[in-house]
Amino acid sequence: MQKILRRVATAERVAAKRQKAKDLRIFKKEKKESLNDHKSQMQMVRSELVAAKNSIRDNWNLGPLAPRKDVGEWAESEGAVVHEARYGTGYRRVSLAMRNRRCAWAGGAYNLNLAVGDRVVLMEGPDEGRIGQIGRINEEKAEVQVNGLNKANIRLQQEIRGQTDAPALNTELPIPISAIRLVHPIKDTQTGVTRDVIINQLVHADFIHDRVTGKKQWSRVVPGLNVSIPWPKEAEEELKDYASDTLRIDVEERTFTPTLLHPPMPESVLDELRNKYSRFRTRHDPEYIERLEAEEQAKKDRQKLMNSMRTPLQELHRAERENKKKKGKPRLTQEMLEKIGEVMAKNLERTRNAGVALPEAPSSSSAPTTSSEIAVPPPPPETTTEETPPPPSS
Repeated sequence: MQKILRRVATAERVAAKRQKAKDLRIFKKEKKESLNDHKSQMQMVRSELVAAKNSIRDNWNLGPLAPRKDVGEWAESEGAVVHEARYGTGYRRVSLAMRNRRCAWAGGAYNLNLAVGDRVVLMEGPDEGRIGQIGRINEEKAEVQVNGLNKANIRLQQEIRGQTDAPALNTELPIPISAIRLVHPIKDTQTGVTRDVIINQLVHADFIHDRVTGKKQWSRVVPGLNVSIPWPKEAEEELKDYASDTLRIDVEERTFTPTLLHPPMPESVLDELRNKYSRFRTRHDPEYIERLEAEEQAKKDRQKLMNSMRTPLQELHRAERENKKKKGKPRLTQEMLEKIGEVMAKNLERTRNAGVALPEAPSSSSAPTTSSEIAVPPPPPETTTEETPPPPSS
């Protein structure tokens, strides 16, 4: 038993060592890809920055001789143009530690105390100090997009833009959660004035985890003030009518009335609810019945063809069986019965004579006996039905 336990422990250590080496290789590969991606993005940033500086210098130095911006590759686009490879990518892989650092003020990366619709203020970038509303949250990279802020021109490839579209699209760039702070109106207890306050820390409260559905609920509270910040209300989805939509009047219109002479629903609905060719159905289409009859007839024809193809030996056996069937069961005549009776009587007599002539097995203690000394038991007396007279009385 100890030997088995040692082998199991050794196998577990080897498996753990292999898994650790595999995880290390995957980590190194992802880290290398992330570093290469980051390096390429930094090179793009430097080249774009150099291009922007050269454009400003040309406009300042050349004046009227500066190249026109309304023609060429970046026509009808203003400001710096960002390469599409940089949009929404950032690092290829954001570790859990980095996400937790970015979301430290908002309760951590696991249960983020931010939602779409929250009002936030930017703490970094060209729009520092401006307030906007969160439009999208990327939890995998701990980034958000703020509507109308942190915008830049994204270059559009010629394959994906129309003939009349501009070569660059002005849109919001994602920004890390660490570069924003929540803004919420709070009433001052001393002055009674309600004003927007920048909230630098949020914690969880009243955490509820439903293990059946997997849903989580909690409240976000400002530590120190014990002020609960309500979650933003979800905007109702705006439903639009399309030409292919089914009208309510068509849905409520009665198009079928069940009677005792018809099934409780149209046959087309029965075909949808149950297989059209199911063997459990009691009503089938004529073509389906004809197909089944044709298949059954084909089976019979095939069996008939197989029966017609026999070997000579099979033909002989078949002829013998047919002859036996024609003869029928054999019947015993009176002469046969008398002959059978004679044979049975002879066999019985021979058996009795053999039983009288053969002596019993001699025992070891007694002397052997001869056949003349064997006593034959007398036959039982014949019983009569006549009554014996009673003895005379004295």
